[in-house]
Amino acid sequence: MNIHQLQLAFDAAEDRVLLRVSTTAGEEFRIFLTRRFVKLLWPYLQRGLESAVAVKAPAPEARREVLAFEHDKAIRESDFSRPFAEASGETPRSFPLGDKPFVATQGQMRVDGPGAYKLILNPAQGRGLEIGLDDRLMHSFCRLLDTAVRGAEWDLGLMGQPQPPAEEAAPAKHLLN
Repeated sequence: MNIHQLQLAFDAAEDRVLLRVSTTAGEEFRIFLTRRFVKLLWPYLQRGLESAVAVKAPAPEARREVLAFEHDKAIRESDFSRPFAEASGETPRSFPLGDKPFVATQGQMRVDGPGAYKLILNPAQGRGLEIGLDDRLMHSFCRLLDTAVRGAEWDLGLMGQPQPPAEEAAPAKHLLN
C-alpha cells in the first residue's frame, strides 16, 4: 500500500480522532482513535522515533536534540496545506474495510529498520490496517495526531504540551447532603 494522503481530525460528535488514509491505488481506510487509545499509543510512537536516532546520538540529551532537529526537518518537507482529497466522479474510492470507520482497540508499533516503521491498528473483531511509514511520514503522523488532540482538548501532553495540574485534571469530589 502506497500512501497518498493522511488526515487526522477530531470528530466532536464521536469524541474521537478520525484517521483517514488514502492510497495511490484509490483506496481509503477510516479508523477512529479514542482518547484512551491515543494515550496508550503515543509513548510507542515516540520510542520508535527515538530508537531511530539512538545510533546517531547515544546520549539522551543529544538524542532529544537530534530528534527535534529531524522532526522540524520532516515537518518542513511535508505539505500540510492541501486538504484531504475527497472521492469524486473523477477520483472514485474503494473502501476495503468499509466506509464506516472502525474503532481501533489494539495497536502495535514496530521499527523495521532505519526510517521504516509499521503502525498496526486493529478493531476488537475483524480486519485491521498495517501502515508503513518512513521517517517523514512518521513525523508528519505525529504532528497531525498532536494537532488533532489539541483540537480535541484532551490534555494528553503530546509533543511537549503542558499537562494540566493534578487538581485540574481530576474533577473535584462533591458531597451531597
